Amino acid sequence: MQVEALTPTEHAMLDAIMDRLQPGDIQQGIPSASQVGAARYVSLLLGRDPPVYYEVPTWRTLYPKAIAVLDQIAQTRFGASLDKLKGEDLDQLLRSLQAGTLTGPSFPAAQPLIFKTFLKHCYQGCFGDPRWGGNRQAKMWEAIGYPLRPAER
Repeated sequence: MQVEALTPTEHAMLDAIMDRLQPGDIQQGIPSASQVGAARYVSLLLGRDPPVYYEVPTWRTLYPKAIAVLDQIAQTRFGASLDKLKGEDLDQLLRSLQAGTLTGPSFPAAQPLIFKTFLKHCYQGCFGDPRWGGNRQAKMWEAIGYPLRPAER
């Protein structure tokens, strides 16, 4: 049984973040992170037992706190919740997170580390094996021309 660890609100906010990290390209037929379920991959990863991967307990703490702090900053700076921000505003927020220059509430870890964790998990959720909860229906593999086995189609 797969257990998701993120709340629906956290999931929506993480979808918004991941769509800026992997926005997709309609003209090229490349789906966005939310279209392939990258945030669901993270939620399922956080719901796994710690022996699956030693960093799961750290990520379980990091994600909800980091998302909450980013949402608070988004509401203060832009007057909108994280999942409702316009692309450019969210890009600015993520660039500042990557550079470690966001001020305001305290983050649960170094800002660049949080950004790298988001980015790493976004790529895993987009391009990893669909059995782990991301890359829904192997859409990203198909989009980039990765050879699919008949069972993956």
